[in-house]
Amino acid sequence: MAKPVNQDKFEPSEVSFGAGALSGNYDEFTELDTVEACKEALLSGINSFDTSPYYGKSEYILGDALLKIRDEFPRESYYLATKTGRFGYTVKEMDYSAKKTYESVAESMKRLHTDYLDVVYCHDVEFVKFEEVVGPNQALEALFDLKSQGKIKYVGCSAYPLDVLLKVAEYQHAKGQPLDIILSYCHYTLQNTLFAEYAPKFKAAGVKYLMNASPLCMALLRDAKTPDWHPAHAGIREAADKATALAAKNGLSISDLASRFSFQGRDEFQLDSTVIGLARKSEVQDAIRCWKDVKNRKNSELEEKVLEEIHSYFEPYKNYSWQSPTDKELCKA
Repeated sequence: MAKPVNQDKFEPSEVSFGAGALSGNYDEFTELDTVEACKEALLSGINSFDTSPYYGKSEYILGDALLKIRDEFPRESYYLATKTGRFGYTVKEMDYSAKKTYESVAESMKRLHTDYLDVVYCHDVEFVKFEEVVGPNQALEALFDLKSQGKIKYVGCSAYPLDVLLKVAEYQHAKGQPLDIILSYCHYTLQNTLFAEYAPKFKAAGVKYLMNASPLCMALLRDAKTPDWHPAHAGIREAADKATALAAKNGLSISDLASRFSFQGRDEFQLDSTVIGLARKSEVQDAIRCWKDVKNRKNSELEEKVLEEIHSYFEPYKNYSWQSPTDKELCKA
């Protein structure tokens, strides 16, 4: 039987299992795929799972898969993170009230077959007014109350714009109730490394743990054309397609190069873990292979040369952050 993770301190594996991939928005997979992926992850040393009620049926699928392997991997042998506040695509489907937060967390626990959650994030806090996140009778107040009851161990926030996350972190710090954890996505990638610049500011605001999600920049940096729904503008998409073609021409994979780059962020700034979308055993194996490779060797001369050229493609758009929320999400389009 697997050993328990540290219960007094958050010690996630350097690769975390992103269950956003179980939303059905990316690729098809079966129930067996998920069970095998979770088992492979835990056998490989991944001890941290991240989901959200916003990710379609992800909480149900992940919860059922982890329940199936509970004899071998009991609940206390991994960390489970979910989110609250965002329940649908547009601002009309967001609710950061304390009442909804209590209901949402209870519902998540049921779906995930657990009586406690290691981490709950306020999800995509840029979508609502600041007061709706930090104000009285709102989400953060409820989450810290649940933490005092022992139902949650760590309270966090996630968002795309780093300045919004920092504003919340600094406000909570001044209030004497600092956030435990921040989840940033698409901000430590080949195209955008702003998270590294913000990391010391988050630490100064009392945030203990920093999580980086989506090293492939929401499928922008994968071995296929950029998906149509991607919010990046045409210039970034073209640069990404050129980068993919260049990597392939040199016998390399853009997703491997992008993952390598993000894993190296651990040495650049105090990054605790990189969350990668996983739905199949083979994807878990790829992520672990790439992570181990980063640990075992420096970039080859060829990789350095290709990376240099890729950086030059992204140079005009370096650290450019797209609009979030989009007009569509704001119900304006």
